[in-house]
Amino acid sequence: MKIIKDIRLYRSNKENIEGNSLPSGFRNKKLQITVQRIVMKLREKKFSFGEFDHLYLNFTPLLKAGKILPAKRDIDRYHSWYRYYDVGVTQNVFDSLENEEVVEEVIALVKQALISYFLENENNEEKVSDSISEAIEKGEKMLIFFKEKKTSKSKAIIYLRYLDEEQYKPLLCVYDIEGNEILREDLPTTLDFSFIGNILLNSKRVVYHILYCCSF
Repeated sequence: MKIIKDIRLYRSNKENIEGNSLPSGFRNKKLQITVQRIVMKLREKKFSFGEFDHLYLNFTPLLKAGKILPAKRDIDRYHSWYRYYDVGVTQNVFDSLENEEVVEEVIALVKQALISYFLENENNEEKVSDSISEAIEKGEKMLIFFKEKKTSKSKAIIYLRYLDEEQYKPLLCVYDIEGNEILREDLPTTLDFSFIGNILLNSKRVVYHILYCCSF
């Protein structure tokens, strides 16, 4: 079972000779930020598609609006980590995919796809609903658990926030053995959170990676 890594959105109004849709990317900043937050929260909850971890949703007027089906294409054994699903939309929605006015409708279709096809492997509808609701309601204030370090006397946790500027803003929190917060500090904003290495923690200091440390 693979934990979710990404959901990407595409659109298509053409088919190739085999009847497969020909998806292409599109830009809708608000929509893509919201989807990224949903993915991050689902990853925190260990949500899984099963044997793959990237879901590509292709919005198309060639399918009845509201209908969602696995794409008619063979699974590429060299790229088995992703799957395409076709999502039927009206021509009006298709023509408006780059506009903020369709964000709510598209997110509803993303939710429908997840609930319709991916509730096995200990996943459930509550995980999907809660993740989507939290991403929409809290926006860039939503905290996503990233990693932690425990000792016999304290615990350090790094949370991530995904900002409207499409950057990550880590938050470091340190708690004592009773669970009282003894440090809360914003870490430098970054375009890529993969550089955040192991947390080092002792009775007086917490260090993350090799470039940042603070005392408490």
